[in-house]
Amino acid sequence: MGKRSDSGLLMPDQSLLMTGRYHAISNLPRMMHICRELMGGQICVTPDIATFEASETKPWLQKFYSINDVWAAEDRRKLLAFARDLLNSDYAGHRLTFQLFAQSPPFAHLAAIYRNFDWASALEVTQRCAGLSDRIWAGQQRPNKRHAT
Repeated sequence: MGKRSDSGLLMPDQSLLMTGRYHAISNLPRMMHICRELMGGQICVTPDIATFEASETKPWLQKFYSINDVWAAEDRRKLLAFARDLLNSDYAGHRLTFQLFAQSPPFAHLAAIYRNFDWASALEVTQRCAGLSDRIWAGQQRPNKRHAT
């Protein structure tokens, strides 16, 4: 959904953009935690690549880290290392902090949504759906711009 700007250009609806951003930023820590729970202890106990390649440990790790013919030990190790890097590394902690605070904390995003929400259009839709009279517009300006489709 878009809106026409004052100069006539089609642009994303700012309220919807901010709502999506708020949803993502307020749920990011929870999503990361769910991923950690799904990975279980594997994310922190999977040996490094040197251990997988060492002649003494390689046969054992190949045997016990392979799930089936499709999921071989090397792919599983790579997936777990990737998840560890995304969730538990110094970089992951830095990115989480950056997303939560450097781009504004969630409460600031929520305030921006409130400030930019098109209350008049919401009232217009409610009026049509509920069959309300025009009296509800007393003291308010009725929207004259329609959303672009």
